[in-house]
Amino acid sequence: MALEAQSAKHPYDPAYGIMKTMQAELNELRSALHAEQQQRTREVAELRREVIDLQARLSQQYAEQSQQHQTVSCALTNETALRGRALEKLRSEVGHAIERAEEVESLKTLQATQFGKLATELKTQKKERQESHKDLESRLRGEISERKEQCDKIIEDLTNHKAVAEANLTLDREKLDYLTHNVQLAGDLLTNGIWESMTAQNAASTKAFTMANMNQFSLGSTGSTFAGISQAATRPTTQATDSSRMGGESRQP
Repeated sequence: MALEAQSAKHPYDPAYGIMKTMQAELNELRSALHAEQQQRTREVAELRREVIDLQARLSQQYAEQSQQHQTVSCALTNETALRGRALEKLRSEVGHAIERAEEVESLKTLQATQFGKLATELKTQKKERQESHKDLESRLRGEISERKEQCDKIIEDLTNHKAVAEANLTLDREKLDYLTHNVQLAGDLLTNGIWESMTAQNAASTKAFTMANMNQFSLGSTGSTFAGISQAATRPTTQATDSSRMGGESRQP
């Protein structure tokens, strides 16, 4: 009977089994939830640390960006002021350039007027110079022709003078040879002592004639002087010959 009673199932056993199963599952879920909570807590803590780190970085970045912005703002302000002054200077220079351009335009007009005047004067001057050049050229041609004729005449006269000079030089050489020959004869007479045997009259005449010939002789003499010397140079030879004859006669016993 007892075995039958034990072996008989309780009507709430399935429900109890279900509840037991659900309790086990609930415990598992609780443990999983607890583990998930711990993990989430760790993740939240890490996230908080990251948020704090990011906030610190953001603050630092904000401070740096603020400083950079302030620096850029100051630099931009200075650059703006500098550019403003440069722009004002440029505007002033542009104003001066416009004034200079107006002055240049007036100067160009004045230059064009003066250039036209100078061009007209230059044409007139050119025409006058061409006319004077033609006149001067004609006069120069006449002068050249006249000078050429004079040069031809001078060349002809020079040729004649050269011929006369050569003839005179030849004559001078001949007369010099005659004079040298006479001097040699006179030296021979002096050496042989002929002067002692000559008469006083012949000695005086011969000495006077020799001195006269020495005074008259000159290498630059003219044709008339050459003629005088030529006539006088022949006489000492004759006198010297006569003197030689007289000396020879006086030496004979």
